Amino acid sequence: MQSTYENSAMFHSSTFQLIKKSVKKIALAGLLLPVVGLSSAAVYAADITEQSAVVAKDSAKQRLMSKLAKLSFFSANFSQRVISNQGDLLQQGAGTLAISKPNLVNWKTTSPDETLIVSDGNTLWFYDPFIEQASAYSLAKSIHNTPILLLTSDEPTLWQQYDVQQTEQSFIVTPIDKNSQIKRLTLQFNNSNMTSTNAVKLTEFSFQDATGQISQISLSNFNNQDKPAATLFSFTLPEGVRLEDKR
Repeated sequence: MQSTYENSAMFHSSTFQLIKKSVKKIALAGLLLPVVGLSSAAVYAADITEQSAVVAKDSAKQRLMSKLAKLSFFSANFSQRVISNQGDLLQQGAGTLAISKPNLVNWKTTSPDETLIVSDGNTLWFYDPFIEQASAYSLAKSIHNTPILLLTSDEPTLWQQYDVQQTEQSFIVTPIDKNSQIKRLTLQFNNSNMTSTNAVKLTEFSFQDATGQISQISLSNFNNQDKPAATLFSFTLPEGVRLEDKR
């Protein structure tokens, strides 16, 4: 049986892939396009379509990077829903989130239980007061498989590992590495056409892991005017707390 921490800590259970998750099979549907016997005209048309798709993805990636570049920092309250691959509600929670570039994160769950996740730029810290345990992981070893950290980085080499598609209201980020445990990150802004710094507001995001489980996070009280305190992005091991150092 999963612990409450495993169900409630969004980063811990899915984004960072660093604690046990319930494993469910994903039904994958494939479509095989027969290519034998295609006329030269059809091959040319297919090539043009593929090139257009690549251009569209690159354009969407540039638009998203440009939008996120205007968010040097922000803080917000969040509410979270964790949905199984069968559509069942597994968990609800709430807490606070603060992000500052580069690579600084403070994710605090206040319900149903208190947990804390902190990135100080070098280490990812996971702290569960209930079981009096903390875990430490190297950020450098985790960032490439952690799409949510794209919110904290403008590094082009990191973005090269992801494809981006844009819909009317959201951006869909997928890893190029098919073995990634995170299969999709969806970001939604208040208005995708807004370009000024003050107008850029992240309203919600969600991500789907390899089991098909989806975490949906809705943000409120979004603040990108007041820089979060630096103390939010440091972690000191409390006295008596056991540390699992996996750096």
